[in-house]
Amino acid sequence: MDGDIIQLPNSLRFTCLHLWKESAEKLSIFEATPPLQPLQKAWGINANVKIGKYIVTSQCLGTGSFATVHLALDPERHRQAACKTIRTKKNSEIGLVMKEVRILMSLKHPNINEIYDTEENKRFIHLFLQLCTGGDLFTYITHANGLGSRICEAEAKYITYQLLQALKYLHEKQISHRDLKVPENILLYCPGPYPRILIADFGLARPNSYQETFNVCGTVSYLPPEGILALDNKHLGYIGMPSDCWSTGVILYIMLCGSHPFDNEPHASSNWVTCARDSHKQGTFASLPDHHSQADLKVKEKIIHGHVEYYRDPWIALPDARRLVDSLLICDPQTRATVHSALASTWILSELEDLEALYRLRISSAQV
Repeated sequence: MDGDIIQLPNSLRFTCLHLWKESAEKLSIFEATPPLQPLQKAWGINANVKIGKYIVTSQCLGTGSFATVHLALDPERHRQAACKTIRTKKNSEIGLVMKEVRILMSLKHPNINEIYDTEENKRFIHLFLQLCTGGDLFTYITHANGLGSRICEAEAKYITYQLLQALKYLHEKQISHRDLKVPENILLYCPGPYPRILIADFGLARPNSYQETFNVCGTVSYLPPEGILALDNKHLGYIGMPSDCWSTGVILYIMLCGSHPFDNEPHASSNWVTCARDSHKQGTFASLPDHHSQADLKVKEKIIHGHVEYYRDPWIALPDARRLVDSLLICDPQTRATVHSALASTWILSELEDLEALYRLRISSAQV
């Protein structure tokens, strides 16, 4: 090539496809080499285009009901980014997106997906976000399950510690996320074990989260009892911060057990995986697809009554983790564990020095 030296961590892999092109033909020196097969076409990005200061490539990183994500390049900062392109049809939709933008641009934390810039026109809003190359937590968990194993306790503890650190930061700013879930909204910064995680997708986030809201949103299987009750009783409300803590309890259970705490009968592990995949494809919804309606009713009933069952074998050897899950899945939001009390739990404190050391090491190496 041109004599460049690239150093990669052991957990990463690098592939280079080189195609000769005259300098005059290039849009910029960062223009991506075309792959051997044509890339998927998506909204408005069918070839390398310049949007603001960024070069947005045709390489599609993901698609959803409301947006597509493409690889982008920032020539000024010599870095890659993720360009989230959102098609807007109404002014109200623009307002919702810009709400997410305002919240994200006010946040600076190593476990929160950073937004670099925004560009908009009559049809699209482009958000330029910190690029995460490790996929999402759901894929990471199900990959381990597919290999016949689970995430080990130490790794689940490190991921939980990071999640609690991010929520502590958000809640101290009176912001609640309200849609924490393993598919889509918890990303891995790069591939490999003991990953650095980043919370993403703040479209449903709420400032002043100590106040009660009557706008129920999120994914049903991660909603707390007060959120489930408010779905059918519009006069009832719920508060965002305890809802985030409940979702954290669900996520912790899934990491350690490989199944959902309220869909965890011996035959049910595949059910929650299928349902989670559907939610990943369809985005956030207030009710599950029709073919899951009966199972959804059972899950709702279990959530409302706080009926958590510990069928599977890991819990016998994990009493401290189980106590933390129990405290996060208390039905009463007034007595449910907070982020601060979760960080002060025996399960976290028993290895706090190791967690802090690994956290500092991973964060500092990512910032080099």
